[in-house]
Amino acid sequence: MLTKELKWDGYRLLARIEDGRVRLFTRNGHDWTHKMPTLAEAVEQLGIGEAWLDGEIVVLDAHGAPDFNALQNAMDSGRNSEIVYFVFDVPYSGGMDLRAVPWAARRACLRGLIRPDAPQRIRLSQDFDVPAAQMLEAARAMRLEGIVAKRVDAPYVSARSDSWLKLKGSRRQEFVVIGFTDRTNAPNEVGSLLLGYFDGEVLHHAGNVGTGWDHRTGNDLHTRLKAIEIDKPPVNTEEAKPGRWSRRAAGSERWVRPELVVEVQFGEWTPEGRVRHAIYKGLRTDKPATQVIREPDAVAAPVSKKPATDIKVTNPERVIDPTTGLRKIDVVRYYESVADWLLPHLKNRPVSLVRAPDGITGELFFQKHPESKMPGVRALDPALWPDHGALLAVDNVQALVAAAQMNVIEFHTWNSTTKSINKPDRVVFDLDPGDGVSWKEVQESAQLMHAMLDALGLKCWLKTSGGKGLHVVVPLAPRLDYAEVKAFSKAVVEHMARTIPQKFVAVPGAKNRVGKIFVDYLRNGHAATTASAFSARSRPGLGVSMPISWDQLQGLKSSAQWTIANAREYLSFVKDDPWGDYWGAKQTLTAARKALRD
Repeated sequence: MLTKELKWDGYRLLARIEDGRVRLFTRNGHDWTHKMPTLAEAVEQLGIGEAWLDGEIVVLDAHGAPDFNALQNAMDSGRNSEIVYFVFDVPYSGGMDLRAVPWAARRACLRGLIRPDAPQRIRLSQDFDVPAAQMLEAARAMRLEGIVAKRVDAPYVSARSDSWLKLKGSRRQEFVVIGFTDRTNAPNEVGSLLLGYFDGEVLHHAGNVGTGWDHRTGNDLHTRLKAIEIDKPPVNTEEAKPGRWSRRAAGSERWVRPELVVEVQFGEWTPEGRVRHAIYKGLRTDKPATQVIREPDAVAAPVSKKPATDIKVTNPERVIDPTTGLRKIDVVRYYESVADWLLPHLKNRPVSLVRAPDGITGELFFQKHPESKMPGVRALDPALWPDHGALLAVDNVQALVAAAQMNVIEFHTWNSTTKSINKPDRVVFDLDPGDGVSWKEVQESAQLMHAMLDALGLKCWLKTSGGKGLHVVVPLAPRLDYAEVKAFSKAVVEHMARTIPQKFVAVPGAKNRVGKIFVDYLRNGHAATTASAFSARSRPGLGVSMPISWDQLQGLKSSAQWTIANAREYLSFVKDDPWGDYWGAKQTLTAARKALRD
């Protein structure tokens, strides 16, 4: 049996604790305690008397993803307060040698050492019992290097072994630098690095990398390499044939002793044994050059830019959200990946679309009627809404992806299905906070709405709006018409506003809800729509309307907690659909309407 962990993009580090004092060692035994004294102090705060901890140090960027260059900068500058230590194993503890103990038992011991109240810089690297494909997709969404699958019955091994399987989201490994070229018009900066790897004692070339560093890094690399420059190439004559390393003029290569190790991400190996589409990620000072080999391919196929539905995506790199850099292809991939979750919420309902041809900062427009450029998006029977154009339906993956290809960001749905178009099968209460309302107040208002509906004998479900507020949804048996359902929702909101006027307002308009929450009942009128569950929102961050349980409300950080960048990762680990019982809850408003009148 295998368990899976995320693969962190950093340096392997062992913390040796004796009598409560900590020393930090690299995987090659170098003492780095003096490099990271504050990290050693943080480990000491765990209160462990004697143990060895094994893990990875990283620096996380603004999105929570490891930044290898930032880690190097933190170590080189001595300002390492941002370094986080993810601990994943414990070979020794309390005077006991645990190396022969199965991973599962060591893991149980580790959980007792890295408690929830541990310093923020010391974290337990979480393990997950999920399919590897889901885990790898989650790693990609989080922009991580990949995952590590481990046998739960395996003993501790400090180096590579058959009990650990590393799966990468993209090809990435260390290379030895065996030469470089100068940057055009900047002779004190590196233009490209010439790469190699060892096969036994033989050094082979592996192509070159010419991107991934800034001006400062390029200058630093140039200084380091000049100090170890030699006259002849360190590989054989044929492999060092002038001009075969790069597109630079033959003879522009400068050779160095094979001592410096760098980490490189790349697209693939060519038949000649060179890397293609290489990107420099940083120096590796924790690994000797002689240990750098060509790693076996344990890489999962990357997500294709051409979706499985065979919809051609034009301008895939167009930036949709300048605040995050999220692109059109990211939107298309998101909708294709969540189709199984989203389509039940669109099924048999009229759907309206919000399109953003020039991204969310450009002009947005609302579309209610189908067009020929969206294959799979079909027209509904015009008789459903007489004297209007035919409404549209999105009820399969092809239609979903085709819509995203045509710059659709949001999917909105009616409150009724085509089977009973004039009789809603749900009531939506949209909690819309005004200026000055805190997120905590939004959470409290949702709980109050929940209590109100419960008092009326109605079960309700919760989802984020993907923007600022929350949606409380009451499923119904389709018996009343729109006018009756809208009147009921208005009566509920007016009751809340009368009962708790300091929190709620029943009158629309921004000036009326300053410091208060308007519970939008207008979404329950005929032809009114609400953003569907799992729909993205055309706002900075591209938040997603996510169904959640009422138990999750208290821990929710914001209504835009999930975005198209992290929603897939979250859904990969959802075992029980929080809306699983929603579809079978066919309630009536008979008793609730009577209770409001009384």
